[in-house]
Amino acid sequence: MSTLDRQSSGTFTEPEDGFADDDLLAPDDLSVDLTTITPSRSFLERLDYESELGTVDPFEEDFSAIASHEIVEVIADGDSVARPIIVIYAYRLPPSKSIDHDQLLRYIQSVLNKVVDLDYTIVYFHYGLRSHNKPPIKWLFKAYKMLDRRFKKNLKALYVVHPTRFIRFIWGLFRPFISSKFENKLNVPPPVRSHDEQLSAAMGTSSSESISQSPPTPPRPTQQFDVSLEFILSHNPDHDVPPIVTYLIDFLTKHALDMEGIFRKSAHVGSVRRLQERINMGEQIDFESEPEYHDNLHLACTHASVLLKTFLRSLGEPVTTNALYPRLVALAEIPKKEKTPAVKGFVALLPRPNYLLLKTIVHFLKMVAANHKINLMTANNLSVVFGPNLTWPTDQQVPIAQLNNLNNFCYRLIVDYDLIFV
Repeated sequence: MSTLDRQSSGTFTEPEDGFADDDLLAPDDLSVDLTTITPSRSFLERLDYESELGTVDPFEEDFSAIASHEIVEVIADGDSVARPIIVIYAYRLPPSKSIDHDQLLRYIQSVLNKVVDLDYTIVYFHYGLRSHNKPPIKWLFKAYKMLDRRFKKNLKALYVVHPTRFIRFIWGLFRPFISSKFENKLNVPPPVRSHDEQLSAAMGTSSSESISQSPPTPPRPTQQFDVSLEFILSHNPDHDVPPIVTYLIDFLTKHALDMEGIFRKSAHVGSVRRLQERINMGEQIDFESEPEYHDNLHLACTHASVLLKTFLRSLGEPVTTNALYPRLVALAEIPKKEKTPAVKGFVALLPRPNYLLLKTIVHFLKMVAANHKINLMTANNLSVVFGPNLTWPTDQQVPIAQLNNLNNFCYRLIVDYDLIFV
């Protein structure tokens, strides 16, 4: 069976020469003229922005056909610092002749619109891009222009996985039009690069060689990140909620309620990881007196807020539990007048430790929202940040359409806290 036959049958098999992708460079690509294209300006500053958007409102358009290919996936639980991840798979692109690339661009824009107001990460898997499914190069440039500063500002990292010569060719074409800030966000993960080099060098050798792996190290009794809620409480029997949550909320309540954009600020990944490691080792973090934070309260509040979000996503399952996720989804069908009692009924189903943790978090968010005239974090803004952190299941793939329902659930918890948690 040929490669194209395998692809048309619904499965994908990388050709044996998977690293030799010169076939992607068609004559039209090599002669493409971008000299007439000016550097990107703000999207709404361009005179022809209406034509670039197309005549169809992207928020009303039916994207079900394109979405069925699962080219784009949102991982709401995010990276190590709780930033949402947008994953794009090149191998899932259908043949170019069978897809409307302008509609694909509008679909990608509609997906990004759901997270663009947060810090986020994009991971692009180049594996599987072939001449038959490769978008036109001018379309790629159009995509870069359409996704203007609003989309690029909060993009913290763009990871390209398994890049090939075609990526280098495209990068050479685009470089004159790309800002240095955006260029600095592009990453090829070193472990992936090393893996590709080793795989390329080993092609044709025996695949029976095995690589020994050491067994995972059991968690320390003091660990609070990347362990279950049950584990934390079993090693802290005098606490109803994890100690780190109590400390972070106490600190943020004291110092961050008037901090503009709290929970929408990003932190250096390395700094957050070092804090997690210290906490897992049983160290006590002191954001008020440690030298790094003594004269920089803003940095301390930023790190504390990121740690709180990261903690929620490191529990192994959401605070609302994987088991109750179907009931959580069903809340979207409840009429508005019955919504609050229904949410209260759902919360009552939670295991006691989960209930207490959720109550503690939401009580704090209620205080943050009460100060929104100063910190600009309304209940709606907070629900966008904490909806996925509190509810996104870890045992299944969730359609991006569910994100609004999960955020609405979180919003209801905040605005009706006194009715739900009595």
